[in-house]
Amino acid sequence: MKKSLQLAEQIMDVLHDGVIMNQHFPMLVTRGISDIGVTVHSHFLTFLATVGQYLGFAAVSECPITWSGEYSSLGNVRADSIWFDRESLMPTAVFEFERFERGDETKLRQKVQNLVIASLATPSLKIASLVYWVKSGSIPHSMDSVVASYRNGFRRNGQQVPGSKVPLIIIKCVLRATECNGLLFGEFLRDELNERLVLGGI
Repeated sequence: MKKSLQLAEQIMDVLHDGVIMNQHFPMLVTRGISDIGVTVHSHFLTFLATVGQYLGFAAVSECPITWSGEYSSLGNVRADSIWFDRESLMPTAVFEFERFERGDETKLRQKVQNLVIASLATPSLKIASLVYWVKSGSIPHSMDSVVASYRNGFRRNGQQVPGSKVPLIIIKCVLRATECNGLLFGEFLRDELNERLVLGGI
């Protein structure tokens, strides 16, 4: 648990200091990007991989959970970003990144369930993270059903999947509209309230 706490703090420190965002992704903080198709998704998956590499991990995006073994019957489970330890080559952190608009709690729940499967299939995992992005002023009505899946488990494809014991950090990524209808990065906010509903916090 101590290592999970340290890693969570490292992640949030890097997200808050803005160095990587300013140096490698100036379009997100100066001009803005178009909200078309998977544009936002692509930029931030690359950003998450860059953060992982900066912190010393071998980080990749859109990674199939090919080691899922008994959970392979649950379908094509991919993680938006996985950070591997450079020495053991085992997964240490897993991330899901998802857009949120009003009524999208189901999409967030699907992402959280993917994190559960990744954590159950990967004993080396130290931390899982749901990062959801919103346009400024938009927030989920309730995260109760989303975090309940992580804590209590769920059914998928007729199979009961137990809850996860890996600490979960929940991060809200706020984007704001530009005058040219683009999106600029605003801030990262850690949702510690809903984290405590999952496993008592970390």
